Amino acid sequence: MGLRELKKLRTKKEVQRQALKLYLEKGFEAVTVEQIAAAAEISTATFYRYFRDKKDVLFNDEYDPFFEEAFARRPADEPLADVVCKVFNELASQLLDADRDALLLRHRLLTSVPELRQRLYQEASANIEQLTELIAHRTGRDAREDLAVQLAATAANAAFASAALYWLDHDTEPDLTQLIEFAMHRIKPALEL
Repeated sequence: MGLRELKKLRTKKEVQRQALKLYLEKGFEAVTVEQIAAAAEISTATFYRYFRDKKDVLFNDEYDPFFEEAFARRPADEPLADVVCKVFNELASQLLDADRDALLLRHRLLTSVPELRQRLYQEASANIEQLTELIAHRTGRDAREDLAVQLAATAANAAFASAALYWLDHDTEPDLTQLIEFAMHRIKPALEL
């Protein structure tokens, strides 16, 4: 990553950090884009270079291109259940690099504000759709016509989400990667395509 990209990433992270702080202090509805920009020490125009609106701050992560890249890195002959488990563990390592308290606060905010909760469901649906396409491509099956592919993607996404929520809600062990492995093991038959 070059210096320019690093600076952009730092700015984006700072905007997200300041927005979350303001949302928690004042309530999501009371915070304006102008307040977020001022807290992050950027102009409003700069804010809009990074995000569409104040909701986007909570949803715009580096995870967007993640699944496609992670699936592409896995060996072609690796069983799908192993691929999915390893890809979600890679995602977990990114989460583990983040501030757990900030993740928990973000989650509470997303689930407590109806407008954000609706967007959270839309994002989850988009993730399942992307995962369905990736599984179909990897297995040579049809994403639209093959129910087994759709079930595999939905089950994998639900298993990861359940493991991550459990991890966020419990301050002690087990480790997130252990929880993901446990969850993926429980749904393994759905991933045997």
